[in-house]
Amino acid sequence: MKNTFVITIDGPSSSGKSTIAKLVAAHYKYTYIDSGSIYRAITFLANENKLLNSKEINVNFLINLLENNSISFFNNSKNQNIITLNDVDIEDEIRTSIISNHVSRVAQIDRIRNYVFEIQKKISKDKSIVMDGRDIGSVVFPDADVKFYIDASLKVRAKRRWNDLIVNEKNISLNDVTNDLFNRDKIDVNRKISPLVVPHDSIKINTDNFTIDQVVHKMIKLIDKKIKK
Repeated sequence: MKNTFVITIDGPSSSGKSTIAKLVAAHYKYTYIDSGSIYRAITFLANENKLLNSKEINVNFLINLLENNSISFFNNSKNQNIITLNDVDIEDEIRTSIISNHVSRVAQIDRIRNYVFEIQKKISKDKSIVMDGRDIGSVVFPDADVKFYIDASLKVRAKRRWNDLIVNEKNISLNDVTNDLFNRDKIDVNRKISPLVVPHDSIKINTDNFTIDQVVHKMIKLIDKKIKK
């Protein structure tokens, strides 16, 4: 049996992949890594420095910011990696609609993707992990032990995202969230660097008509078969 095991979970925004990834990681006591939070942290840093206000992001300035600030993780009591900026927990700050609306702009910059790739490799070294994102099974870990692609319809994903946002953003409409997700999908699928694709040899699961627990149960059965080989 292998000493380490890598499970990748890709899919579009609000497909449920992060919630599912956390539960799968908890079941196996593996380290969960939310790769999207790295891009969100970079977007948050860009927003704090007014880089999102212009049509074109000043990439050189953003790279300079990254070189002079520290984006990292700390492992909490649930064995989850919490994203920090200069050792300050920014999990809540990176989940706002402002960050969601701009993160795909930042994520399509090749120098940013290279930066994130190095972080992903570093934090996953010598440990069993569950990592979710857009290009984890296709680019970051193409030889992962098990690869999943979690999908859902735009309508279902928009309702899920709206339910999350309405707690803190009372004026946000379902229509706005739907449009934002539609545009984000278009950027993710069509970007030149690491576009959102269904990874080769991945197991595709549509979550429209299943509960989270049902999806996780199905995935665990499939993973167990791989682990026992």
